[in-house]
Amino acid sequence: MGEGSDLEIIKKRMLLEMQRKMLEKELKKAEPDYYSIFLKYLTDDGRIMFEKAVEQYSDTAKKIGEKLGKLFYSGRLREKLNAEAVYWIFYEIGLPIRLETKIVYKKGREYKSISDVLKEE
Repeated sequence: MGEGSDLEIIKKRMLLEMQRKMLEKELKKAEPDYYSIFLKYLTDDGRIMFEKAVEQYSDTAKKIGEKLGKLFYSGRLREKLNAEAVYWIFYEIGLPIRLETKIVYKKGREYKSISDVLKEE
């Protein structure tokens, strides 16, 4: 074995490594963005509920969105998800979405929060 054959082996290794890296890049480009696919299948109120989930469980919620996006992409899920469906998905996996709730008292055309009504009495 001479220097020429060693040089050829090194060149071939480098060429193979470059080809492998280029193939990896092409495969990454070919894979769709499942998260954006998932977002397309949310109704307006479903999107709001999912945003609340992202606020509370950021990385986990995004991973769940990607997994659901894969299901939509493969055709296993077809219908749009509303707020109730998004809430129950997170609830079922043990991540309930906490929502701000208010009790409102209506008298005639006037709306008051229950705390304001109790303060008046």
